[in-house]
Amino acid sequence: MIGAGAAGMVAALRLSEKGCDVTLIEQGEIPNPRAASFDQHRIIRHLYPGQDAYARLVDHAFAAWDRLWARLGRKHLAETGILAISNDSGDWTDRGRAGLDRLGIPYRVMEVAELRDRLPQFQFTDRAAGIFTERGGALFPDRIAVDLVEALRQSGVALVPREKVVAIDAGTGRVATESGAVFLADRVVYSGGAWASHLFPDFAAALTTYRQAILYVAAPAKWAAAWAETPVIVDLGGESGCYVLPPVDGSDLKICAPDHRRRGDPELHAALDENEDQAIRAYFRYALPDVTDYRTLYMKTCFYTIAPDDRFQLQRRERLILFSGCSGHGYKFAALNGEKLAQVVLGEADFEATAKLLGGYE
Repeated sequence: MIGAGAAGMVAALRLSEKGCDVTLIEQGEIPNPRAASFDQHRIIRHLYPGQDAYARLVDHAFAAWDRLWARLGRKHLAETGILAISNDSGDWTDRGRAGLDRLGIPYRVMEVAELRDRLPQFQFTDRAAGIFTERGGALFPDRIAVDLVEALRQSGVALVPREKVVAIDAGTGRVATESGAVFLADRVVYSGGAWASHLFPDFAAALTTYRQAILYVAAPAKWAAAWAETPVIVDLGGESGCYVLPPVDGSDLKICAPDHRRRGDPELHAALDENEDQAIRAYFRYALPDVTDYRTLYMKTCFYTIAPDDRFQLQRRERLILFSGCSGHGYKFAALNGEKLAQVVLGEADFEATAKLLGGYE
């Protein structure tokens, strides 16, 4: 296994539990704080406007997480519910509501008076309406990663941190690292996320790698009680698709503007710009009028690849299986993806059917 993100670790664990001799190679620490799947919290939700297949897949994702909680002995998910704000007919949230209707996923509409009463820290337009689903909330990737590492050690997986893979021979299963180490395997699984382009430029040719900056803040004391009751908000109703993860279960408050992203290489563009804090806040002024009063805790950058039509990319090349292109929504499916990768290696799942499933095809 190459890449100790969440999917890679789950796949390694499942393969080891099936009796395979597994080596997990990671270019950084294990877990790696630079990995896209290492963060305080990530969203799991059914709201997928125009992508019904992914919305259906979320139920399978929840089931896979439940199996992982049973294996780890504890649950790292806060089911806060999911809220999205619509300001106009046909906007992102409104389209998502139509998808929930098609799939029979329960939700309720929150009128603007209820939004203002329940979420006084926000500013809503008179035409705003909320779409709220009980199912969904915040996964805690850093906690999951720590427990996965312990489970991997207990199961006998050989962990190889700080080894950057520079060459893979798909025909022989030979893996070479920058330090000169060589590994030979019957099967090689690569799940290196945004680093795929460095090893497989042909595979990554259709993928676009983006750099996203994320801001963690502390809210003014007057809003502490309101934030304690705030669900995960996946869309604040503006053109930039701003989303918010509340300070739940000991985590910090995270705000992110998807439009504040740019193409980037994780090897070259990880550093934060001097003005990025203020640039992110600017996207939130329409919804958080006192956003300048929120104290910065820290910022981070993450990198992810966008695939055509947001499809996960799964390829097989002789002894090698390539997995990437999660298009920014990979973490909610990480437990499921890891299970499926292990099943493909073991021959328990058909490769083409799995590629179609994880690609979100109807």
